[in-house]
Amino acid sequence: MIRILKASAGSGKTYKLAETYIRLLLGNEDPYAYRHILAVTFTNKATDEMKSRILRELHKLSTDPGKSPYVSSFVPALFPDQEGLRAKSSEVLVNILHDYGAFAISTIDRFFQQTLKAFSREIGQFASYQVELDKESLVKESVDRILDSLTENDKALLNWLSDSMMDQLEQGRRGNLAEGLSEMASRLKSDQYRSVVEKYGIDDVKAYSRDNLANVKSVLKEYMASYKASLKAAAQDVEGAFGRCGVSPYDTYRSFMGNMLSKFTSMDSRSDVPLMTEAFINRSSDFGEWFKKADKPKFAGLEADLMPPVGKFVKTYGDGKKLYGTAKILLGQISDLGIASDLSREFRNLMKEKNVLSIDDSNVILKDIIDGSDAPFVYEKLGVRFEHFLLDEFQDTSRVQWDNFRPLIANSDSQNFENLLVGDVKQSIYRWRGSDWQLMAKEVAEEFPGSEQDNLDGNWRSLSGIVEFNNSFFEYASSHLDKLYGDEAGAPVSSIYGKNGEGFDKQLVKSKEGAPGSVEAVFCTPDQELEQVLATVRRILDSGALPGDITVLVRNKAEGSQVAGFLMDGGIDVISDDSLRIKSSQVVRQLVSMLSAINNPEDTISSYLATVSGMDRIDASYHSLTDLCERLFRLLSDKDSAAFDGETLYIQSFMDYISDYVAINGNALETFLKSWKDADPVVSSPADINAVRVMTIHKSKGLEFPYVIFPFSEKVGLFRSGHVWSVPDFEGTPLEGAGKAAFDVQLSSKSEETLFAKDYRQDLLLQFIDNINTYYVALTRASKGMTIISETGCSPDKNFAGILEAYLGQSDDFESETNEDESIVYSKGELYDFSLLDRKGGSVGKLEPGYPSFPLNPEDGTERLKFTAESVDFFTEEGRAREEARHNGTVMHDILSRVITPADLEESVRKAVRSGEVEPSREDELAGFLSARIAAHPQWFPEDGQGIFNEISLFDADGREWRPDRVIIRDGAVTVVDYKFGEQDARYRKQVARYASIYRRMGWDKVDTAIWYVNSDLVE
Repeated sequence: MIRILKASAGSGKTYKLAETYIRLLLGNEDPYAYRHILAVTFTNKATDEMKSRILRELHKLSTDPGKSPYVSSFVPALFPDQEGLRAKSSEVLVNILHDYGAFAISTIDRFFQQTLKAFSREIGQFASYQVELDKESLVKESVDRILDSLTENDKALLNWLSDSMMDQLEQGRRGNLAEGLSEMASRLKSDQYRSVVEKYGIDDVKAYSRDNLANVKSVLKEYMASYKASLKAAAQDVEGAFGRCGVSPYDTYRSFMGNMLSKFTSMDSRSDVPLMTEAFINRSSDFGEWFKKADKPKFAGLEADLMPPVGKFVKTYGDGKKLYGTAKILLGQISDLGIASDLSREFRNLMKEKNVLSIDDSNVILKDIIDGSDAPFVYEKLGVRFEHFLLDEFQDTSRVQWDNFRPLIANSDSQNFENLLVGDVKQSIYRWRGSDWQLMAKEVAEEFPGSEQDNLDGNWRSLSGIVEFNNSFFEYASSHLDKLYGDEAGAPVSSIYGKNGEGFDKQLVKSKEGAPGSVEAVFCTPDQELEQVLATVRRILDSGALPGDITVLVRNKAEGSQVAGFLMDGGIDVISDDSLRIKSSQVVRQLVSMLSAINNPEDTISSYLATVSGMDRIDASYHSLTDLCERLFRLLSDKDSAAFDGETLYIQSFMDYISDYVAINGNALETFLKSWKDADPVVSSPADINAVRVMTIHKSKGLEFPYVIFPFSEKVGLFRSGHVWSVPDFEGTPLEGAGKAAFDVQLSSKSEETLFAKDYRQDLLLQFIDNINTYYVALTRASKGMTIISETGCSPDKNFAGILEAYLGQSDDFESETNEDESIVYSKGELYDFSLLDRKGGSVGKLEPGYPSFPLNPEDGTERLKFTAESVDFFTEEGRAREEARHNGTVMHDILSRVITPADLEESVRKAVRSGEVEPSREDELAGFLSARIAAHPQWFPEDGQGIFNEISLFDADGREWRPDRVIIRDGAVTVVDYKFGEQDARYRKQVARYASIYRRMGWDKVDTAIWYVNSDLVE
């Protein structure tokens, strides 16, 4: 069974997912049912949230079921008494915690990567390959390699590239070869390109061979030249007809005929076809409109002579303009497509060389493997069989991802296992990343006719005023977009905002709070918007809110940088994408300058920065980039340790980036510096920081905030020129000889005059939906209140600020006032009293982590690599091995490490015998010896085994790990025991003293230590 659950913003989809997961767990007789349930989300944060919720609710059900909301939903049907519920919940919870790796809740990309790893042999890749998220860097490097490797012997490619440059210049395009090729290469790696090629069965190797493209170019140019020649001839025929009648085309009304004809008769081979306006076409078809009223009687008899050639001229233009416009678009791409095969080959070679797979390519490779395979084959390779699938944010699933899931879900459905697909078409804002909301809207239901569909129509997140505003506004906005798109199309936008395609789906208010919350819209001039953001933030803070209660949503990073800078100048604490960029760290920038100086001493700026940082005092030679960077950080710290205050997270993130880079690309410094110019790594954003958060709308999806400020809302437009892969139908036209291939078309309103008119209409609708969804996501994040700030006077036919202003202008629910600065404010409801917020948990205080770094052979003795003090147990002073000490130091130590209570000794010795570590003939002797030693110290080996920790890891403040052999915590006291099997040595005292110090700093007042020399039973 497949359930499709449509869940609007704030309707509790995470709750429903967790409920379904727990119900499947508890309703299954198998206590390990979690191994056969796969829950898939789209972000790591959502994964963590879902895991935490499931474990938390299982804990409640196992201890105090009354505290769990699920007790009143599915539980009564499964467990008539709470004892059975507690027992089953406890068993399942313990099993999950002890088998956490099989707790199959992950992101969709992680699941696919795990699956693909199982097929590493089939794809001819080492199992240790890395997944490359930055596809653009691979594409750019592929293009660079092609251009860098060109020689005089590559005449065919050189001639093609030369012709490409000439074509670009002739068409008025920028002659940037590398940039043009990189853009085309990126689009050739898109999901849309792959789907179009598959849909039309195009052999891209053949279609984009240079020979075939040369033929296509010839056909296109030949038609364009023929069309221009026919237009020029038709225009000259009109001029001839006027001449034969003794009349000049300039004698027409305002010379409309003469002016148009001159544009066409003056065309040459480089000229573009002039635009024949709609006004000209209409006037030319009505001879009565050709001349001034006073001249009409004089020219009345010329209609029969002049109308036919003019009609032919207009018809010639109309008959061929779509083909000409299409040919012109395609001709601009032929040159770039000519190296598509070279790019694909170099891209594949690059991935093999670096042992990486682009994350997009990996999905396609997996699709090719799974396609046509049955589910058991996939499960066999995975080593696990999933019976139930729970897919979150299904509206963001791409078609290729669904193709990979389909056979598994179909297999589950055929066996009557339950599956749940949860999503909301209104929150689909990742089409640019390949997501296809039409899967959620209709296609899966059509593919699986027996599927059930349901809606979650309540909103638990937002207060009543916000929910009611969004209900009303988006009903108005979707209806307005339908009118713009055209009445003949029905209501395509409203249908996805409706319930099962009919009527607007209004959310019900589920919040238990009586306060309505507030909605405010401010319309002002563009230069006032930042001031309005700052004023709103201050007003919210004055109402008792904390900075962390406020989030500013923006369309892109550039706007976020503007807002963050302005707020910080106004004295507001802010965290934003810019503040999290590693490159914003002064210490990191200093280090990169030093690296540049090492790489190129002639770089005077970097050399100067390095010199003032003390660069001249170190050896610049290196074998490892990681070690070189650590040496430079140590140098900077010695020079000015205060500069490291607040920089630790940036330094740690930079070193993580270096480690990842080196693992794939090696230790070449020059190559790293080149890649660093385009890189933009960031520090992971903390979730609980008390500062105003500035983030993009796309990153905010799935999150909620007490108060949202949404400035620059006019930047959410209705349509902008975009790219789409299309296969033009040339059959039966003069361009039929061009064959069939996919072309990357930039769509605009002019596209309606080409063979891409249908693509334009489709893209227009999809962009309408993308943009209203973006606005919807922004306006549904707030729980207590929101302020929308927009430019005033925008057109409702251009952007959503215009639609919002038009809506508010006709609404009776909002009060409006005009301020002294002429900004207009619409408001509804009262500002929330933020003192009512439940702020559980509080802060744990500021903890500034350190980044200790030690050289391999320092002078102060804090070496990174050192011999363990245990070596005295194994070697004599002359360096010879102690046979009996080696035995005691390894086998006996391992045996004692498994002993919690004296009763464990027998099985531990038996395990050593089974593993071959102890001769069977010595089992009784060894067991008797250790039994006597243990019996002599009952305080360390209590019969009940309570408070015993063997070889538990301790982490010191500097991050180093220590493992005492045995720790006994009883009656508020700590005893640390370290086993030794050699002779007494003073160095051991320092070791156990360190253990004691750590426990004291952890808060234990009474800490005792003992060094137990087991062979002699001496205790120190």
